[in-house]
Formats: sequence, C-alpha cells, structure tokens
Amino acid sequence: MTQLQWTIIATQAVILAIWPMRWLVLRWVIRRLDWVTPESPGFEDADAPLVTAILPARNEEANLEDCLNSLRAQTYPRLEIIVVDDRSSDRTAAIAAQAARIDPRVRVLSINDRPPGWTGKTYALYKAAPLARGSWLWFMDADTRHHARALTVMMEVARAQGASLVSMLPEQRLESFWERITQPIAGVTLMQSFPTWKIHDPRSPVAFANGQFILVERTAYDLAGGHEKVRDRFVEDIGLAGRVKSLGRPIRLAFARGLVECRMYASLPELVRGWSRILYDALDRSAARIGLKLLDPIVFCQSAHVAVLAAIGMLAAGWSGAFPLTLLALALVQHIFMYLVFRQVHSMSSPRLQPAIWYPLGNLVVDLILWRSLVSCFTGKVAWRGDHFVAAAAASGAAEAIAPKAH
Repeated sequence: MTQLQWTIIATQAVILAIWPMRWLVLRWVIRRLDWVTPESPGFEDADAPLVTAILPARNEEANLEDCLNSLRAQTYPRLEIIVVDDRSSDRTAAIAAQAARIDPRVRVLSINDRPPGWTGKTYALYKAAPLARGSWLWFMDADTRHHARALTVMMEVARAQGASLVSMLPEQRLESFWERITQPIAGVTLMQSFPTWKIHDPRSPVAFANGQFILVERTAYDLAGGHEKVRDRFVEDIGLAGRVKSLGRPIRLAFARGLVECRMYASLPELVRGWSRILYDALDRSAARIGLKLLDPIVFCQSAHVAVLAAIGMLAAGWSGAFPLTLLALALVQHIFMYLVFRQVHSMSSPRLQPAIWYPLGNLVVDLILWRSLVSCFTGKVAWRGDHFVAAAAASGAAEAIAPKAH
C-alpha cells in the first residue's frame, strides 16, 4: 500500500477504536442514571404542600384534552391546574374551559400578546406564575401524558434528594418513521453537553431541566427571578435550572419509564425546526460549540459510510491489493459497533421501538439540524409555531434580547 493508503487505514482504525469505548461508557452511564417508574416511592407526608400545575397551550387542540385528563387523574392530594391559552386560533380555549367547568381545580388564563423581548412560552408561564397558590410549581408541555402517580413520585424525589428543582426526561412517543430514527439521536446530541453527574454536582455550573416536566419550589423560583429572567430563551427550562442552581439550591434530573410520555414533533419539518431551535439555544448560540457538534458525526459516523461505499466502488472497479479489503473490513466493524451504540440510545428514549438499523439516515437528519442551528448563529433568525424571532449577537452563555420579526 502507498503512504496515503496507510494513512487512510490508520485513520479509519483510530476512528473505529473510539466506538467500543463509546459503547462501554454508554453502558456505564445508563446503569447509573436515576430512573423513575410508576412503582417508585411516592410522597406520603400527611401535610402535602399545594402544587400548582401550569400548562401553556398554543393551538393544542389535538393534545390538550388528553394532557389535562392525565393531570386531573393525579393521585397527589393537593393540586391546582392553570391552563394558559396562548393566542390560540383553534379549539384550545374551548377545551380548557370545558375542563374548568367540570373540575374546580382547573383555571384558564388567556393571553393575546407577546411583548418584544419575550419568547411565547416564557411569557405564558410568566403571566401564570403570579396566579399560582402552590408552594411548588409544576411546569409541563401540552404534548405530555402523565401516569396518575407522576406527581407524587417526583415530589418524593424532590423530598428525598433535598432538591429545589427536579425534572425528568419522559419516555418518547415515537409514531412516525422520522421520529423513530431521529429523536433518540437528537436527544443524545443534546445530553452529551449536560451529563447528569455534573448536573447533580453542586460544584459544577452545568445545569439542566426539561420543560416537559419541571417541578420547582416556589421560593427558589422567585429568588431565581422566575421566567422574566429567561424571557428571551428558546430553552427557558435550562436557563431556569441554571439560575436555581446558581442560588446554591440542589437540582435533580431523572429518567422516566412508564411515568410520563411525550410526543415532541409529528412531522420531519417540525422535528428539524424544533431541534434546530433547541440546540441553537442550549449550546449558547455559539458557532464554535455547534460546529464541533456537527464535526463529531461527520468524522465518527459519516466516515464509515463513505469508507464502505469507496471500498465497494474500488472492488467493483477491479482494484487489487489489501487496501480496499482492509478499508471495507474496518468500516463494516465500525458499523457493527455504531449499531450497538445507537441501539442503546434508542432503548433509552423508547424501549418499545428500536429501529436502530436506520441510524445512518438518522445521523444525516441530525447533521441537517445542527447545520440549521449553525446558520442561526450567524443570522440570529429562528421561527417556531408561527412566531419569528431575530436574536442579537452570540450569547456565550448569557441571555440575549430578541425581537419579533414581521412575517
């Protein structure tokens, strides 16, 4: 083989060697995650504090009734529910009003504006918080479904851990092909930057919460400045967790099995737009951080796809010698380890669905998501749920001012 061929083989061998290590690390991480299920211990104090569930909903007629029914069925003894109808043009307000008529614990707040400098969800939560009577606030998304013991289990997590904020990663409800192949990989791409041992370490500044389920002590929420202090964030959940942790208050993240499920995005375009927005803001709107995230799959995933195609092409063209066969063998072994890693990734997200064999296609979709996030770093433009935003310069971890953009 030529010097160039040896260099290519050596590079491919080094890339291959990374994957068994990733597989071992992932198995180690999974075994040490905090998992919660319907069988987990629940809060049993006779003097249970009042919890206020705050549910923002914009054009959520397809999801709101099921979500509300799951909230109203909670076994936790003291719960009130505030539904925020955020400028909906469908039946969202009517569904919320119907729930309020049949359940006195439910109240409805309607808002008709979004002031400059606010994202839509943060403004909805900000407007609802002063109406909450609970000593704990429970934030969630309308596309979630909660087991009847979800709140009592997470209240016990907060009590047992002495935490002022607890959050969870729900089980994902993946119904379409594109959700199944992309959501798990996109989720791991995000969580690589927020390892749980750093989230739980009071000495580390790393903080994370998931807006699909956040339970926060009211005193900590107020001291942290509430949603007003994260008003321009597209991932206000992470921003709020960071502010609570900066107070010296413990925060905890759990992983759910059978306790809460969520369907984030129902179509490929929605999935790409949604995850682009999340990763753009979660990675501090930093071109450098997002660029490195994009480089990872190109180097460690796409290289194997290219190597297989190149080796097969060379063999089909009649190349002789050890180079094409060695390259093909290395690339195929890399694909085996990649499959084993992504199978674990898929099982963490939704154990009932494991289409990990499609991971090469899922990789490409995540590449597109990261590329869109990278473009947003330079344009500052983000569109979501009919709202259009123009952000200021890169945040480098700080909040930015944003303004609504004319349609």
